Amino acid sequence: MMATQPIAIQSPRDLFFYDLCVMYDVEQKLVNMLPVLAQECADPQARDAFTQHEQETRQHIRNLEQCFRILGGQPMPLENHMTAGLKQDHDSFLQRQQPAEAVTLFDLHTGYQSEYLEIAAYQNLIDEANSLGLQDCALLFQQNLQQEINASKKLAALAHQYEQQQVQLVQRVASGAAMPVQPNVAANPQVSNQPDSAPIQQAPNQPPANQQMRGQPYGGPSMQEPDQRSNQPASQQMSPASQLQQGMQVVGSDMGKIGNVKDVRENDFLVDIPMQRDVYVPFNAIQNVNGDQVVLTIPVSQIKDMNWSNPPLT
Repeated sequence: MMATQPIAIQSPRDLFFYDLCVMYDVEQKLVNMLPVLAQECADPQARDAFTQHEQETRQHIRNLEQCFRILGGQPMPLENHMTAGLKQDHDSFLQRQQPAEAVTLFDLHTGYQSEYLEIAAYQNLIDEANSLGLQDCALLFQQNLQQEINASKKLAALAHQYEQQQVQLVQRVASGAAMPVQPNVAANPQVSNQPDSAPIQQAPNQPPANQQMRGQPYGGPSMQEPDQRSNQPASQQMSPASQLQQGMQVVGSDMGKIGNVKDVRENDFLVDIPMQRDVYVPFNAIQNVNGDQVVLTIPVSQIKDMNWSNPPLT
């Protein structure tokens, strides 16, 4: 935990400096959370929104630092518990192993909540700055405030849109309607020249693409056929938990190295990926196990597109 220093509040200017330090801590925490939220999101538009706001938040930090220079001081370390509470709620939610679609909606809601905390804080700072005659600071806060308002509107719209899509998907599955399989053009350039209506050819002994990505729709019944396991390789008919051990190398279907097995659970296993956040890989993503090597059904380039869950941040 950050070591905080007491600030003696003896005047309105002292309180303004205190609130400015709190806001600086808020933005510093959020600039670290936003890329994590972007990585967790199953929706490309949500990922883009979080990534864009990360860049805006970096500018917010620079604006606050400019205000400190106007005051002739330096930011003092202060712990903001509202932001820490959002992060704690986020980590607790992920520990329950929710489906990727639920995580996406939760992250959008978390981002929306954080925006309104910032909106209230910046409105307060603007009032304080104007009362103290610090118009230069007020203008910097106004720039930050407008971007927070815009971000809140975008996240609210994306959350509504994504939730409606998931409701429609569950209704389609419940009614027995066919599930369209959308190719991942970014991860599979070779299909980019095919017409949208071209059928997707599945590799032998692999589940349909929508099962590789999700397993089953968020809140809907399983899409797996009863006799599907009989066509799986023998290595997958055995219990994966009995085959996997810590330290085993994990590679993609292109034999590119991904990482090493770090932990094995009931339905998935944790992969330690160098220089990236660890990820839980479901057992149905295993193509085969050869000795000390675990081969997945996807190439290395598609790992980030799978939207598998991550362990909580520590």
